[in-house]
Amino acid sequence: MEKILCEAIRAAKLAGQKIKELRENRGYKEYLKNGHELVTTADLISDNIIKTELSKAFPEHKFISEESTLENGFIIKEPTWIIDPIDGTVGYANDHYQVAISIAFAINDVVEVGVVHNPFLDETFYAVRGKGAFLNNKKIKVKPVNELKQCVIGTGFPHNKDNIDRIIETLRLILPKIRDIRRLGSPALDICWVACGRLQGFYEEKLFPWDVAAAKLIASEANAAVGHYSIENNSNLPSCLNCYSVIVSSPDIFEELKVILTAAI
Repeated sequence: MEKILCEAIRAAKLAGQKIKELRENRGYKEYLKNGHELVTTADLISDNIIKTELSKAFPEHKFISEESTLENGFIIKEPTWIIDPIDGTVGYANDHYQVAISIAFAINDVVEVGVVHNPFLDETFYAVRGKGAFLNNKKIKVKPVNELKQCVIGTGFPHNKDNIDRIIETLRLILPKIRDIRRLGSPALDICWVACGRLQGFYEEKLFPWDVAAAKLIASEANAAVGHYSIENNSNLPSCLNCYSVIVSSPDIFEELKVILTAAI
């Protein structure tokens, strides 16, 4: 797994450098996918760099990516890379710094390696299953808290706003119970921020496997509690890719947070 990790970090940093250059030079175009989701040509360039570099090192491996057709759906029996070439595209297109490249490696429905790289802040979160979680080579752990009112909680909102009433109801229930709330615009970074203690919890109702695959492993290896707050979460997905009604938090406030989120459903 050491070679897997090294190649994932290398590919993430190469793609990160390129998307930085593209933004500095305004060398990308924007368009909408599915009528409401922002995509840029930088997403596609990043995707191509990552796949090209990883394919050089591991020519037999398969890919699941936000920006390309799925080769075998979400079946992960063979060695497979799960990629989000730009997590936080809206932030990227608006000169924000909370933008990430997420790369996970999985086999037999288990993520073994996760890398989340923020090229604008030069921060690389990573983990190998069973080996702990790290930020720029320094081991990280969740912040120990035992009351929800001590906590800063992260969340995100979907591109499609059809379910806005439930989102607002969830916020109405949770805001009085916590210290504050944050919205970074990159769920992979939100989850990694729980892992390193900058946030004490994160929730979001509907994400995608590439949003969570690497970050959930990093958080778990940093001793975070990782789970779901809806019985409707998609059991057809492997656990490592289950992206519905996600909660990631410091362990001692997980159940309290889950009760509030479940009440909003």
